[in-house]
Amino acid sequence: MAGKKGASDLLRVSDEDGARVDALDRRAARRAPRAGAEPSPSFFEGFALQGIRVDSIHPGRILCSFTVPPRLTAAGDHLAPGAVVSLVDEIGSAAAVADGHHLKVSVDMSVSFVDLAAAAPGDTLRIAARALGHRGAYSGTHVLVANAATGQVVAEGRHSLFGKMKIRSNI
Repeated sequence: MAGKKGASDLLRVSDEDGARVDALDRRAARRAPRAGAEPSPSFFEGFALQGIRVDSIHPGRILCSFTVPPRLTAAGDHLAPGAVVSLVDEIGSAAAVADGHHLKVSVDMSVSFVDLAAAAPGDTLRIAARALGHRGAYSGTHVLVANAATGQVVAEGRHSLFGKMKIRSNI
């Protein structure tokens, strides 16, 4: 068994990687707003979702555009699957809120990666989300991500949310 690594060895974070994450957290904290200002997004939200533009919003529907940044690509040539899941999560949640419902927690997502190659760095994506319906504290949404120039579908997602969270101020 010599030479074999256990699960804890494989999951251990090196001191160097830990220092990199700590540095990221400090940079995000320096951008925190002053007292009385809107709460700042988490580091993740700022990193993964920066650049989303809301083009139109109607009850239960939201249409956004997003230019694929190099930081969110896999191997530098197309939008990373994790970035697509983040878009489905955030914009799907926005569709439920746009339908007049409280903020909720994601409980299930299903994302089909139709053609990630259709989302190269610099490409503009159109992201359309709509609320499928609400029953009690449950909501369902549908999100379609497509290349704005070609119409090619990049991904399609269904998103389930649950709860009746009230937005509270941190002040």
